[in-house]
Amino acid sequence: MIEVELPDGTIAEFPDGTSRDVMKAALQKRFGSQQLAQPERPQPGSLLDFPQIEPQPNVAQDMAAAGAAGLSRGATGILDLPGMIFGAGSRAGSWVAEKTGLASPEEAQAAHQMMTGAADVSRFGSGDKYRQAAAEATGGATEFRGDTTAGQYAGTAGEFVPGALLGPGSAVKNALAYGVVPGLASEGAGQLTEGTALEPYARAVAPIVAALVASKVVQPAAPKAPTVDDLKSQADGLYRAGAARPGADPASVQSLASQIDNELQALNIKTPTGRVLAEGNVKKFLDVLDDYKGQQMKPEQMQTMRRILTDAAGSADPADRRIGMALLEKFDDWRGQHVPEYQQADALYGRMKRAQDVDFRIEKAERRAASSGSGGNRVNAARQNIKALLDNPKASRGYSDVEKALMEDIVRGSPAVNTLRNVGKLSPTSGALPLLGSLTGVGVAPQVAVPAMGIAAAAKGGAEIMTNRQIDRLVQAILNGSPITVPRSEAAQSVIAALLGVNAGSAPQ
Repeated sequence: MIEVELPDGTIAEFPDGTSRDVMKAALQKRFGSQQLAQPERPQPGSLLDFPQIEPQPNVAQDMAAAGAAGLSRGATGILDLPGMIFGAGSRAGSWVAEKTGLASPEEAQAAHQMMTGAADVSRFGSGDKYRQAAAEATGGATEFRGDTTAGQYAGTAGEFVPGALLGPGSAVKNALAYGVVPGLASEGAGQLTEGTALEPYARAVAPIVAALVASKVVQPAAPKAPTVDDLKSQADGLYRAGAARPGADPASVQSLASQIDNELQALNIKTPTGRVLAEGNVKKFLDVLDDYKGQQMKPEQMQTMRRILTDAAGSADPADRRIGMALLEKFDDWRGQHVPEYQQADALYGRMKRAQDVDFRIEKAERRAASSGSGGNRVNAARQNIKALLDNPKASRGYSDVEKALMEDIVRGSPAVNTLRNVGKLSPTSGALPLLGSLTGVGVAPQVAVPAMGIAAAAKGGAEIMTNRQIDRLVQAILNGSPITVPRSEAAQSVIAALLGVNAGSAPQ
């Protein structure tokens, strides 16, 4: 028999072999939990040493409270941003004044404190004014970060949402792609590196990377122009279809001759006696056209006639070029009435050849830049080759006004591109002199020279990227037959939203 002494001094008996769990259940059923409760915890290992179960927090409530607090920190972080920037500028100014000898360390510190003090009493604050006000108004509730893991993720995600909502576009998409996703990434990276020196950096870098990835995922893909091979295949098919047509009968050929004669008289290059004041391919075309009077002209023969006029239109002689272009326009209109496939095929073939021409000129510029050793004039070489195309009437013939306008944009550069190019001239990769200057600067003042080198190199790379995008837009417009509307890039918007979220999640100063 097993005897168990109860809190009231009585003895409870159980048969031999009864398990502890069965005895506990029997005692609770007989006496109830209230009678078994004691003011002091029983000795460890005794029968009455029941496990103490702590109440678990409600996950849903914890997520809601932490998420609301995170939203508050995100909103106040935006309001506090001007004050934070002002404070950072004040600290930088004080540091420069101290390092250059304009002020002693004490004077620099006093000036910084005076500036931040003045900002603190203004509506801008010194970087955490509105956040502290929210914390005081809610008794610290806005600083709650969650008692559960899910609550901590919800709180950090909430910090990123207000900044994400500032950008254009769908509020729901922005909140999810540039708020929730970076916030979850930041908290996840922070928990993985928790307690290490990497944690602050992980919480700052992870949301930026996540935001950039999200911007690529949610951004609609740009429409693609046909390739050179696509255009060639389409043109070849149209040329074959046109060649199968019967061509023009003798009456239509006579009509062409009359139209050409009227055009010659309008150009004042035909004398009263009927002599044409033209040489070269123009005269050759007129002689061949005379041979076809009263005859049928097949599609292949039309192509031969057109090639003669094309050569005339591309003549180095300005007079021949002017006459050739005028007659070519008349001939194409006439030919299009009989073989419309040829006109369509010519347009496709012309787009293909112009795109190949631009690609060749860019490749030529890249080879010239590479041959210089440093490659520092790559962007400039590309712009020079495009400029040479614009300056050559023969080379630029066939390019549309829209395509020429895109070339002008490349040559002249936008204000942003030109600014980056000028700064990029100081990059050590821009030539021997900038490299020598950078090395000298590192030896004299490395704390200034090293960041300056990085800025100049980044500016040079940025100018190249932007110019290459302009060139790509030109080629795409040529291949497509018109400019392609490229969806607005949301990369900058995503990074700004991520930075605002990182700032909102930083600890109060």
